[in-house]
Amino acid sequence: MGKQEIEDMDRAAEAVGPTWATDDVTLTAARERSGVGTRMGRVGRAFGVVALAVSIVTSTLSSCGGGGGGETGTLSAQVTSTCMLCHNGSSTTNYAGPGIEDPHPFPGASNMDCIVCHGGNASGQTKELAHVPPPPQIGDRNFQDTNATAYFNRLTLTGIDKFPDYTVDGVTYTAIDYLQWLNPGDLRVTQSGMGCGQCHAPHSESVANSLLATAAGMFSGASYAIGAENEVPASQGLWEDTAADIGWRAVVDPSFNLSTATVGEVGELVEFPVFSARNDNSPDAIEDNQAYTAANLLDDQFADGRVIPDTELHNLFMEQVAFTCGDCHLGSKGANNRSGDYRSSGCTACHMPYSLGGRSGSKDPHVNKFEPLDPDDIKDPEQPHVRAHRIVSVARTLSNGVEIEGMDDLTCAGCHQGSNRTVMQYWGIRLDQNEDVRRNRQYPANPDSYRTTQNDTRLFDPVLGNKEFNGRDHRQYLEFEDYDGDGRDDTPPDVHHEAGMGCIDCHGSFDLHGGEVGGRNEINSRQEHGVAISCESCHGTADAYAPTVAGTNYTGVNGQHAVDTEGNVLRNVRRESDGHLYLYSRLTGNKHYVPQTRDTIVDSGVNDPIGGGPVYSPAASYAMGRIDGSPSTGIGPQQKNHPAPGFSHTDRMDCATCHASWTNTCMGCHLEGEYNGGNNFSNITGERIVFRERFADFVYQSPIMFQLGVDHNGEIAQFSANTKTFFRYKDINNVRSDVFTFSDRNAKGSSPTAAFPALSHNAMMAHSIRGRVTAENEGPRYCVSCHNTTEGIANFGTEYESFRTAIRTGDYDSLNWSLLQDHIGRNPGNQLNSPMFVHMVAGLGSGMFLFDENGAPINPLDNNPNRKPDNVAPAGVYDATKVFYDLDRIVDEMGNPFASNNHPLRQPGMADLMRDGASDVDLAGPLGRTLLELLTDPATGLVLDSWYDADGAKGGSVTDFVGP
Repeated sequence: MGKQEIEDMDRAAEAVGPTWATDDVTLTAARERSGVGTRMGRVGRAFGVVALAVSIVTSTLSSCGGGGGGETGTLSAQVTSTCMLCHNGSSTTNYAGPGIEDPHPFPGASNMDCIVCHGGNASGQTKELAHVPPPPQIGDRNFQDTNATAYFNRLTLTGIDKFPDYTVDGVTYTAIDYLQWLNPGDLRVTQSGMGCGQCHAPHSESVANSLLATAAGMFSGASYAIGAENEVPASQGLWEDTAADIGWRAVVDPSFNLSTATVGEVGELVEFPVFSARNDNSPDAIEDNQAYTAANLLDDQFADGRVIPDTELHNLFMEQVAFTCGDCHLGSKGANNRSGDYRSSGCTACHMPYSLGGRSGSKDPHVNKFEPLDPDDIKDPEQPHVRAHRIVSVARTLSNGVEIEGMDDLTCAGCHQGSNRTVMQYWGIRLDQNEDVRRNRQYPANPDSYRTTQNDTRLFDPVLGNKEFNGRDHRQYLEFEDYDGDGRDDTPPDVHHEAGMGCIDCHGSFDLHGGEVGGRNEINSRQEHGVAISCESCHGTADAYAPTVAGTNYTGVNGQHAVDTEGNVLRNVRRESDGHLYLYSRLTGNKHYVPQTRDTIVDSGVNDPIGGGPVYSPAASYAMGRIDGSPSTGIGPQQKNHPAPGFSHTDRMDCATCHASWTNTCMGCHLEGEYNGGNNFSNITGERIVFRERFADFVYQSPIMFQLGVDHNGEIAQFSANTKTFFRYKDINNVRSDVFTFSDRNAKGSSPTAAFPALSHNAMMAHSIRGRVTAENEGPRYCVSCHNTTEGIANFGTEYESFRTAIRTGDYDSLNWSLLQDHIGRNPGNQLNSPMFVHMVAGLGSGMFLFDENGAPINPLDNNPNRKPDNVAPAGVYDATKVFYDLDRIVDEMGNPFASNNHPLRQPGMADLMRDGASDVDLAGPLGRTLLELLTDPATGLVLDSWYDADGAKGGSVTDFVGP
């Protein structure tokens, strides 16, 4: 169907509209709407004026439980309103017509009139009288088609709350009235006690202060990473000086008490500042300001690499963050302009998701079903739409027989595309932004085989016909990669995804609503402060089964339920009469057996009641058991020549350290902004601005590399590169600045005192959990991933000593690059049993990620003539004397960190010897001197004589402990 045909259909819908036949009235919309058909503009939404042919008797719906906190007030069906007649076709407020769906079909709160949520005038006799008119800054679609600022704010809702009150036909409206009309779940609406906030006020209050809404982790993390002073004086120095200070909108916790606060809590956030607005004549504004020239930025850093507060460089970097990253939160609808990114704001973003391509799946006859015409590139004045006008939540059948759909992973994927690209990883998909694999340019080595997502309908719907997801095509998303040629996928999906579980099966109300609903509504600083679920919540520990408490499931049945780390009942995880724990999927309702870690370690004869077969695994017992000779604690990782009585890996290790099978690694992130007077808009205020992103380039991406470190819990965890950012700016005179890197607020990351700075490196929960190797997929991280072995040292000991010396002394010319290409680039999970791989994992470096002072890679292996940032092949200009950054060498052998970290320990001092040698021992960070020696020094450390190799096969003398 061509574009012109769709436009013609849209105009016809406007001019004619539906004909509803009811018991009481027949409305022929064509008669009522003459002369209105072309007012909506190109591909306009087919809302038209409906003048009723009969008198309508209306009555106001009762309030929702008083509005202050009741969530299931009695809402009875009323005599019909103009809304119901026009959009559903029913003569009573019961959604019995063929049109729009009942959005809220929950017993006791179904059949609500539209105005309860959306506002407006249910007795209005025309569209103009019934609908809330837009502010003059937004106007109608014709206005939006010619006014880019109006369209941006209508599409994203970003700055609407900034508009003043306005009067139309003698009625005064607020901007929030209009926001409510568009989206009753927008947090600015719910915080005003309107829309969803009338009945769900506790949820509204909690979510509004959450990290999902404030984006404080991202905004404040960026401010911390460049060394900027905390914007909130009361928070300066708090939590190792990592306390959050900036959010999308200002929020305050009036009950904050520092003496009782937990790590990460703060009393307030200030709104992200904007310096790039047009027509801003203040001294620090960017427009037409020669203070922001490239030359003037050179003196805007302290000697230790921190940015000088309130300088032009400080302001420009934060503008870059706002432009590139500033729309990924619940406050607005985000970019909302391409397949995979379409969504709403606030509650609605999750509870009424948009379709993949933004096209309406609603039965509302007045919603255009063909826009966006091009799902990959929305055009003004098009608007995207919900899949259906019905709330999704936890999959279940209500007492009135209505089926509620579960919130699917696609709902999460639109936002969780950055950093760890969590949902894609969970699905077993890796982002290859530069298409290096397809172009046979993957660094440091190409996979033996690979497969793109060309036929993956989760991302690319053949019916919809989208060619992109989140602005990327199938060649940039890989669903299979095999680097060592064994036929197995080195980037497999998470086992929970394979089992049919979704994101919401782990992440429940606490994680998604900003904490305990009805609680204090704390403001937190980092992701871990807002997440209560853990592996142990469902699977228990090596020493104990998962605890349960009395609770009810989602259909109200009492039972014994698992709990999260905050003690919240997991209503979908319950112990049943056979003594086993089962998870009932919030996504599908399906039943899943939950094996207990203790049963995998101790052979108690437990069999999987659904899948069959024993739960006990000798390999698990060896890896996770305790070395104490007791059969009640498993075997433990015993060695012939290294006794370790009482030791268990589970004492101080995060589960995902071993069970996460692959990690997204991104080395080198080049951000460049530029002065530009075009149609660019602030993701904070919605204003037109004179700043835009010029480049956002990734240099290297790989699934093979990872590092170990100590996380916020004081446990060993997987670490990965965290936006190792190089920043540049092209000024008003078209002059490009120097390239800048930054030290954090604690002077780490790019400090001149580090031999070769490593920028940012943080713990990241890789969502790639595996239990064992299969014929199709690689498994978890077995012993050889992190430990040297007698076999590895025997095979590569000489090469290893030369390698260690070269890295320690910075003699990169002495590296055996072809050997490293095999031992790092083609060696997933350390199939080669290589000590060089172990050295990399420990955080001491691989030598593969060397960069010069301007952020350009330096190595003799990469022949890609288009390698970012300079579109030059590194091998062609290789010069080891120019190495300035060694990005995966995050620590030296004495435990002195070279990388920045912004996660404080939950309890000061809990890292003890795990970070000895560091000056920032109360922050998460690289391993300490003792652990580094243990893992990497063949002379004085631990060299395993018994192990499981990368394929899960027995090595050394392990059969002496686990049997043949």
